[in-house]
Amino acid sequence: MQTIGTEANIQAGARQAQTKQTGRAGMRRGAAGGVLALGLAGVLAGCTGQTATQPVATSGKPDSIYQASGNEPSWNMTLAQNMLTLETPDGPRMAGTVLHAHADGRTRTYETKDVQVEITAKACSDSMSGQTYAETVRIVTQGRTLNGCGGGPLAPTSLNGTRWVVTALDGHRLADGNKAPSDTNRTTDEPGLNASASDMPPTLDINDSGKVSGSDGCNRYVGGMEFGKNGRVKTAPQGGLSTMMACPGQRDALAHQFFTLTRAVTHWRTDGAALVLETDDKKTVQLRQVF
Repeated sequence: MQTIGTEANIQAGARQAQTKQTGRAGMRRGAAGGVLALGLAGVLAGCTGQTATQPVATSGKPDSIYQASGNEPSWNMTLAQNMLTLETPDGPRMAGTVLHAHADGRTRTYETKDVQVEITAKACSDSMSGQTYAETVRIVTQGRTLNGCGGGPLAPTSLNGTRWVVTALDGHRLADGNKAPSDTNRTTDEPGLNASASDMPPTLDINDSGKVSGSDGCNRYVGGMEFGKNGRVKTAPQGGLSTMMACPGQRDALAHQFFTLTRAVTHWRTDGAALVLETDDKKTVQLRQVF
């Protein structure tokens, strides 16, 4: 009986020892697994915290060109196909490949060897023209900082204090209305302006108080429209023609079409940076802003 008890005790002790070894092995495996998990977590955290080092496109189109500019001093920047160029009047043209590019919230950063550009999705007003653009641009190069605007132009929030030139009448585009701004497509309230110039498309000037004037493509006019809230337009008394010139056939036809359409306009809206005047039967006058 004593021998049997002793063997039983020995077997029980062996089982206890095996259980302890198994427990210790499990603890070692658990500890190793914890270290591995922490290591993987650290690697993943490191990956997610890294800044993208590959050039990023400014839009979904590989052939797109991003432009930005500023004043005092004046400068112009373009970004296309991962090449960044910067021009200033007091220095040579700088061009370089984008080496690093990343986004942080609303700001995109592009870096070449000598230039760093930050583009922030925040409206920006050009200090010379007053035009508002979609993005604010900051450039650091050669120890100085340049500030300006980039992206597409934004439509004005108010029509008061704006000037426009007609680009299309009832869907028919006017070649002269798409030329670069010049004295001849400013409104004809300007002293000394030659209203008979061959490249004078119709214009619309809305002053700070909402008074309307301009050129119909032949003669100057005052009044005729009042721009209201919620895109409404109503006919207003004509203030009188400032000039009474006779114009060649095509220019006279243009002036007549402009007058007929604007007298029938009932609504205004913006289409991007363009102003669209619309009649009840969906005929339109399209204009671009000039400064």
